[in-house]
This record gives sequence, C-alpha cells and structure tokens, in this order.
Amino acid sequence: MSTVQLPFEWAVGGKLPGSGDDYRILACSQGLLSRDDFEEIRTVYTIGTPETLPQVMIAWVGSGDDAHLVLAIQTWSDEEDRRHRKIARTRYFCVPYARIAQSPRPVSYEDLYHALKGCPLPMDGQLVVHVPMLDSGAVAAKVNGMAMNTAALLMTGQHVCVLGGEAVPMVERLRFLDTVAALLPYGMRARLAVSTWASSTAEHKIRLAFTQHVPARTYPITWGQPAEIPAHEEDAYRYLALLGRHDPDAKLVDWLAARTEPLTFGRNGKSRALDLLRGFNPSSVPALMPPPTSARPPAQESLEGLLTECADVLERGGTAEIRDVLGRLDAIVTSRGQLISDDERARYQKIIRDRRLLLPKDGLPEELETLLHEVVRMAGHGVAATPAQPGQTTREVVQPARVSATAIVRHPPPDPVASMKAAYQRGREELEATLRPLQTRELVAMAARRPPDMRVVQIVRDELVRRGGGRDEDPEIAEALREYGYLTDVIGALHPAGDRAQFDVLRDLLRAAYGPELHPKEFEEVFLSSGGRSGVLAAAAVTLFGVGAGEAVKKSVINLVRGSGLDHEIVERVERLLLESESGVSHLTSAEPSGRRWFGGRHRNRRDRPLIPPLTMYFLTIIFVIIALVEFFLLLALKP
Repeated sequence: MSTVQLPFEWAVGGKLPGSGDDYRILACSQGLLSRDDFEEIRTVYTIGTPETLPQVMIAWVGSGDDAHLVLAIQTWSDEEDRRHRKIARTRYFCVPYARIAQSPRPVSYEDLYHALKGCPLPMDGQLVVHVPMLDSGAVAAKVNGMAMNTAALLMTGQHVCVLGGEAVPMVERLRFLDTVAALLPYGMRARLAVSTWASSTAEHKIRLAFTQHVPARTYPITWGQPAEIPAHEEDAYRYLALLGRHDPDAKLVDWLAARTEPLTFGRNGKSRALDLLRGFNPSSVPALMPPPTSARPPAQESLEGLLTECADVLERGGTAEIRDVLGRLDAIVTSRGQLISDDERARYQKIIRDRRLLLPKDGLPEELETLLHEVVRMAGHGVAATPAQPGQTTREVVQPARVSATAIVRHPPPDPVASMKAAYQRGREELEATLRPLQTRELVAMAARRPPDMRVVQIVRDELVRRGGGRDEDPEIAEALREYGYLTDVIGALHPAGDRAQFDVLRDLLRAAYGPELHPKEFEEVFLSSGGRSGVLAAAAVTLFGVGAGEAVKKSVINLVRGSGLDHEIVERVERLLLESESGVSHLTSAEPSGRRWFGGRHRNRRDRPLIPPLTMYFLTIIFVIIALVEFFLLLALKP
C-alpha cells in the first residue's frame, strides 16, 4: 500500500476510575507539546459527551513551523466514576502539518482515523504510523451538491453545522467532512476544525460539525439536502460557481490537495482560495499518480477467512498481528457495508459464535478490544443493527459475557423511556437500578421528548436532584440542561401559564445543576440561555442569585451586546443606558421637555434639578457647624 510515514505526539483524556473529578489529560507523550498544551487543546476543542461513541474530531494547533493537525477519537471505556457513570476516554494524536505538506501526496481525514483508531495509549517510545496517501479518485466519487454547497458556505468565515445526521454512521459522517475539505485548498486544513458530532452549547472552535441544534452565529444545513447560502454571502456564491464550472473530478481534487500552503478563513485566506480555484486548468494538470494499491487487495480476502484468522491470532495472543488483521477486516466491512447478504451474515454469525469472538479477551489493549467488538458486530449484524441484536449477540457467545460498552451504546435498548416507566411501577429499587447506568445527558434527552410526559419529567427531575447539588457533584447536568433549553418548553407545556409548579420544577433543576445559589457567571449562563423566552426560568435564576440580581442582569445583557458584533459606538451607547442608574439618573422617573430623549445622553429637565447640588449642601452644612462652634467658644471666653 502506498503510504506516508508520520510521527505523532499523543495524549489521553478522561477521568480516574471511581473519582468525582472533572475530565482532564491523564497522560501524554514527552515531545514538543506539553501536558498544558494538550489540556488547552482539550478545552478549546471540547465537543461535549454525545450519546453514541466513537466520535472523531480533527482540528489544528500552533502556527508556522509549529502548526500541527490534531485528531481526537472519543470512545467509551469500561470504567465508571464515583457515581457509577461510564467514563468517556479521548485519545489525541498530533502530527506536524509540515510533515504532511512535504510528503509526495497528503492524507485524508478518514485514512488518518483508520490508521490511528487501533493504537493503544498510553505507550512507550515514539508513535510512528504509516498512513495511506490520498486517493483523489475515491474522494471525487463522493462529491455531491451538499458537499459543494457546504465547502462554499465555509467561505463565509462563519461556523457551519449539519442537522439531521444522528442516524448516519460515524464513518459516513467523517467521510462527508473529508469530502468537503477536499473541495478546499489543502492548506486550509491548517486552520480547519471539523467533528462528527459536537454539542450545540459547548464553547469550541470547531468550524464544521454534526449537531442536533443550531448554535448561535452558525449557518445550518440539513443532511441529504443542498446547503442554502445566504444571498449576501458573495464569496460563497463565487466559490460555488467556480466549483460548478469545473464539475469536481479526480483532477480538481488532486490539484487542490497539492495546494498545501497554509491558509486562514479570514479575508486574505478566502481571497487566496478564490484566486487558486480561478487558476485551475485541467489541461495543464499532469497525469495523476495511480491510486494507492494494497499488496493484498480486499477483494481477494473473504470476511469468513479474516474472521477465522482473527480468532486464530487471538488464541495465539499476538497483539501486533491482531492490529493488522482488524485493519484489513475493518476495510472490507466498511467498503461492503449493506451489500453483505443475509446468507453471508448467517455464516459470519456462526463463526463469531463458534470462535467466541465477542468474549472478553485478557491482555488485549482496551482500544483493540473496542475495535474488535465494533468490527465483528458490523460483520455479523451490519452497521444498522436492530435493537434486539445486542441481546442476541450476548446469547450467541454461549456463556454470559460483558459486551463492550461501545456496542451497548451504539445499539441501545428499544425504548429506554418505556423501560424507565415500567421500573417506576415496580418500585424504587427497580427504578434506581434502571437509572444508575444512564448518563445525565440521556436522562435530560428523555425528559425533552415530544409529546411531553409528566411522569418522565418527574422521574428525571428527581434523579437529577439526587445526582446534583452543584457543578462539583455532576458538571454534566448544567451542560445537558443548557443543550435542551433547561426543558422550559416541555415544562411549560405540562404546566399552564402562571402555575407555580413551573417555577418549582425549573428551580429544582437549576439547584441540581449549580447548587443552592448561582454565582455571577452561572447566573449569566442561565439568563442568556433563556433568551427572553421563559420569564419563569429568569425568575428562578433571580431567586437563586439573590440580592444584586438586578446588577447581574445588566452585566449579562452588556456581555451579550458586546458579543453581538455591533458597531462600537452603538455598544457604548447601550452600555451607558444600562448603567445610567448608577449615576443616580433614571429614565423611569426623569421627564424631558417635548418628549425629547437623548440616546445614552445625560439630558435632564431643569425643573428636575435640585436648587443646591447635594455636594455643595454638604460643605455648607460643615461650614455652618464650624462657625457655630467658634461663636460658642468665643462667648465662653468673653463671659465675665
């Protein structure tokens, strides 16, 4: 296989088993990037904790000669924290951008992922991986109107999110992100961050991501539909017209891949990208390099043979061999996907059952065991496995065994809400056992379902109150509630306007997320999230903040205005209006002649002014007291 050899620095993020700590960097390589550098990467590019793992994020860090591409793979571990919740583990891989740019051909996001996903971390020594070179023909075959419009939309400089992709397999989402990036000059990847999933409320710098809700200042597109480009985004329309003129093919993809000079998404970078695309001339492009070929073409290998080989290697205990076998097995399963017939799957399931491929494997690194379960399940049951199949797979392995956390999360029970309500009917112990393995975000998502269910909301509220009591107890509560709008719509639908129950439920949720009182930053977080849609949520936040809430509201609004992108002069005027009461002036009590009002001014009616200013009156009073005392002592001195 035609590959490029790349050196990677690495880090592992997660929690210590059995602890109540926040997520952090647990281990990292000893290279140019320090633990603090990786901690900053983790913070800047946090995607939240999705329901389904694995997820992949590709980003960048540094500039110039220090520029690096970052690939992060988030998976479930088999460990739990203090509250018996599964711990997500993220592996970070960083490679110098210059090493990719200087190679004969660059690499794709998808190939990077497949080359790195089986690498167990932490590890000793330097991590060097052979990554397949870009196959421009294979990438060009995936280009469609949605990818072209999305690439053009990135020329606006704004972030873009993809909605409606929850049911799309992760690898297919990654492939779409790869296709969009391939329609840009390769150098823009030095400033491009993409993710197969990101929370709509997480603060991050990810420019293109799949998500469930539209974040602020983000252009949305819907999966399966061409992206709509706003009429005023002229650069995006120009770029789309240039792509359409050349009808993107392997030559264009190959030519853009050779443009490895780092480019930004600012004005200069976008202008340079447009100029580069205008200069593309198919007739002047040299013959393409032949696509990478494998020494063992997948077509010559059968899934049955690879599953048997996999079982043989596992019995011998060869870790290096199993990584190679799983890589070949994964390549075939990914390429064939749904083309595997039912008869073939029946044969594969027999091998999986007879050779006990889903049983725990002692001594196998966690990442390889997760990959083993994922690939074997895909071979035996397909990417879109039915909800009943996880239980079926467990029975097929002859004896009781734990199925990997990844497999469980990828294929959840048929209806967790129904299971939760049934457990509620059977008693408290049964309910607690049902709720214990559920993540906080899963609980909030259940409560947010439509149509609203009073019983579900009640169960979720009680469980969040039990788990919470502040960020130190469960920081995921605040994040999940923000993502689902603090459930204001659902709670409002269940309780009529003016019902005190609305206020009580929202107050309980806020106390579970933030504790008995809101700090200024937390108050601002809640107040701005309400967006003026829920007066009840604002009221609950004010009562938890207490005295000084008025000033906190003004500060929150000022911060909102400052981040709006408005002209500096307008922002200053708004600030003066909001802070005017601090100088003793109130628009609510002051009147101006002829209805005139100055925007942010200090104009007042002369009749409203006191005859003697307060400060002058203060000094006059002191003088009068001094004179009176002097006269008194003079009288005493002159008295015979």
